[in-house]
Amino acid sequence: MNRQKREAFPAGLYGMLLFALCCLTLPGIFAPVERALVGGLCLLPRAVSAWAGIPAQAAAEPRLLAQLRDLTEDLHTRVRQYDLDVGAPELLRDYTPVLCGVVASERRGRGGGGGGQPSELRLDHSYAELADCCEFVTKGNVLLGFLQKAGRGEAAEDPPEALARVLLLNHASARSVAAVVNLPDGGSLRMVVKPAAAVDPAPLRVDLWDDPYRAANLDRPGLPVTTIALPSLPGEPPAGLWLGRTRIWGYEAAVGEDALTIGVFVVPPFEPRALSHVVAWRRRADSQTAPAPESPLVALRHQAALEVRHAAYVWDLPGAVHGRHLLSCDGPVPDGAAVVQDGICLGTARGLAFGLGLVTSFPASRQRWNLLLLPQQPGLRPREITGQVVGSQNGIAILQWRGDSFDGVDERLPAGYLFTGSNGPHCPPGLFLGYARSEGLPQDRVEVTTASQSGPRTAEVVVGGGGR
Repeated sequence: MNRQKREAFPAGLYGMLLFALCCLTLPGIFAPVERALVGGLCLLPRAVSAWAGIPAQAAAEPRLLAQLRDLTEDLHTRVRQYDLDVGAPELLRDYTPVLCGVVASERRGRGGGGGGQPSELRLDHSYAELADCCEFVTKGNVLLGFLQKAGRGEAAEDPPEALARVLLLNHASARSVAAVVNLPDGGSLRMVVKPAAAVDPAPLRVDLWDDPYRAANLDRPGLPVTTIALPSLPGEPPAGLWLGRTRIWGYEAAVGEDALTIGVFVVPPFEPRALSHVVAWRRRADSQTAPAPESPLVALRHQAALEVRHAAYVWDLPGAVHGRHLLSCDGPVPDGAAVVQDGICLGTARGLAFGLGLVTSFPASRQRWNLLLLPQQPGLRPREITGQVVGSQNGIAILQWRGDSFDGVDERLPAGYLFTGSNGPHCPPGLFLGYARSEGLPQDRVEVTTASQSGPRTAEVVVGGGGR
């Protein structure tokens, strides 16, 4: 008997080690088991927390809530103002703009699109809603890419009710664009701009110059590249839309010799991961007059139509000062869902079983966020950035960020109010995070003061998708 037990012990130990190895190497398969086990362990602290305190019903006093609503409306007003500023009167005369929110940016292929950047966007409008729109999609005076049609091309398997897909210009299947660059010494060069390879130093590359000799001597980086109109081809974008700035790839000039240009690339001015809103264009009938300016709250209402908000309670866990909280919801909690109280984003959740979840506050997070900064100074354009918290203390987070280059130079972020950008279907843009300032910090850092609280409170969990 003892001998049989000694022989069985190693087999049991090896079985446990094998099971642990499977859990580590195949986390997707064993994730439901983990959620159920952790959720079961959290039932006890949930019961104790519910007995220990009554959740607060409001996050802030009415005056602060009114100010927050004004800030949110100001954010959407400025987003619309700058995203529709195409600098082409004929475009606004012949087309009606449709402001669309970005649900997610995606990388396609092993290395992503050209330059290794994301190459697709998913919008908060369906293919059916945008069926009568033109193919080109813009942001301000920048051409971003092309809207797909359900059942065709890259969207061949997408039904009309699915969220619309936009191929950015660096997508391997994106069409080439006719463009021109004005030279500093006079004259111009015409070219074709097409997607670069994933390993290239920029998302777009130049091909088919109209003057290869002058192109071979092009050694000036940072020159603006704009589109050329090709009216004979359907679906082509209008002239004058910005594609980006040139980046020269080659050898620098040696003493007594000219520089050797091997290739010319184009760097778009936007950060693909940070895009929160884009503009599609619907051709206007000859008899149709220009529409009245749309209220910024229209975008909010369309966004809200895609969301379901579940009532929830948030309790502090031991060590809550480090930004970890327990969530109890009246429905399933998806991973990455925003936890909101009166418009203030408390953080994101990791779903467990039994309607439970773990909430990580913004200062405690280490994920990469897509964010919108509303400058405190009136009239300045909103800034779309990506960032990651690199340190925090007492509700104040230090954010390392990177953003667009519309202004052509790297600059500090202005002081202002920080909102969420597009962080997936369950964390939409426009949720307030805190006040940001960069004074006295390195150029790529900002300090974010959040509305930190303690104690039990009511909240809402955002679940996106809108049934599509």
